[in-house]
Amino acid sequence: MKFEEWISAKSTEEAEEYRKRFKMAISNSIRRRILALLNESEKSLEELKKELKIDEKLLKFHLDTLEKASCITVGDKISLTDEGRVLAEIVKKKTKF
Repeated sequence: MKFEEWISAKSTEEAEEYRKRFKMAISNSIRRRILALLNESEKSLEELKKELKIDEKLLKFHLDTLEKASCITVGDKISLTDEGRVLAEIVKKKTKF
């Protein structure tokens, strides 16, 4: 799901699904913190785990949610997509981390 797809959705139902995914991505404080950290630089799973002080299972759950919302890409390092950068900037403006 990309912003372009959301904007050009062929139906209100499709657009609503995209909106729900983006909202879900930033509705949790851990996910907002992940976006903020990745906005600074890409990180490994271990780096995020250490900085967030959470176990790997919980971290993977939140990363999966962000990946499904097209906010991050996961490889050797985890990085923000263009959509993720936009949401990270929104989070940055609204939250003090």
